[in-house]
Amino acid sequence: MADVAEIISYDPALTARLLKLVNSPFFGLVAKVDTITRAINLLGTQQVHDLVLATAVIDSFSGFDNDCFNIYDFWFNGVYCAVTARLLAYYCQDLDTQRSFVGGLLHNLGHLIMYQKIPEEALRAAELATEKNISLPISEREILSFDYAQLGAELMREWKLPESLQEITEFHIEPEKSDRFKIETAIVHIASAITQNALAQIPISEETLKVKPLCWELTGLSSDKMADIKTEVDQQAGAVMSILFKQKKS
Repeated sequence: MADVAEIISYDPALTARLLKLVNSPFFGLVAKVDTITRAINLLGTQQVHDLVLATAVIDSFSGFDNDCFNIYDFWFNGVYCAVTARLLAYYCQDLDTQRSFVGGLLHNLGHLIMYQKIPEEALRAAELATEKNISLPISEREILSFDYAQLGAELMREWKLPESLQEITEFHIEPEKSDRFKIETAIVHIASAITQNALAQIPISEETLKVKPLCWELTGLSSDKMADIKTEVDQQAGAVMSILFKQKKS
């Protein structure tokens, strides 16, 4: 733990942001946390590792923007999904809520690569999904022969990120294909559905949520609780976004 704390402390900006996040209402810790060592003692090395990872990935892409893609909106989508996934994991009990948080935050990472490297094809896929009234992954496979989830997982493999994040990212749109991390993948699948409704201002209900029945079975959650979950997320997402993402909304 001392080694981890020392490494993080070499980056003052990261240290400050991590302590700000840990002391926020998002974590609800009673005692004030004023050192990285105490943060690690309270949260554990894995949770602190995941928070540092989330911050590092956001920083890596924070400067990216173009005419058809707003980086702030992208990361707000990720943060909203992350906060939702963390709450869902909490209600599932005995789950690593921070793994779900980071899984939700990075589930959409493949779209960053698409809009950076092949923006015209990415836009064409989005337009095709609207025209044919099909899901975006299906239209992406039709045009590109792969979808954003597969691309994001491949990037994570290249970066040698944890296998849990690779699997959650690749299969959150098809949770039935998940193998080792079924519940975590199901949680991000549900969180992504809630996020899509929330950002499109569609009411949360059993009829409007595009959630596969398997995910309710795996998690033990039910659609009738999701509107309350959304209310909690609405209260937290903005604060978490302001801590993790340093740029202002343009």
